[in-house]
Amino acid sequence: MAMATRAAYGKALAKLVQENQDVVVLDADLAGSTKTGDAKAVCPQRHFDMGIAEGNMMGVAAGLAASGKIAYASSFAMFAAGRAF
Repeated sequence: MAMATRAAYGKALAKLVQENQDVVVLDADLAGSTKTGDAKAVCPQRHFDMGIAEGNMMGVAAGLAASGKIAYASSFAMFAAGRAF
């Protein structure tokens, strides 16, 4: 049976956070929709809900990546690109 892309993404993130201590997941108040809640369920200390602030979330993800973490920032494309408008 086929699986929605977002469901597969959530399952993959949950597996990644369990396998690698450097993986962190950032979300913009959309954990249920983007399925990052799957990662939060297995490793809540490495899941960060940044609220409705995608621009800030991208900056935090960049800072985490610069410090050696593997950051997955999740949102909808419309909101992630919203800083331009």
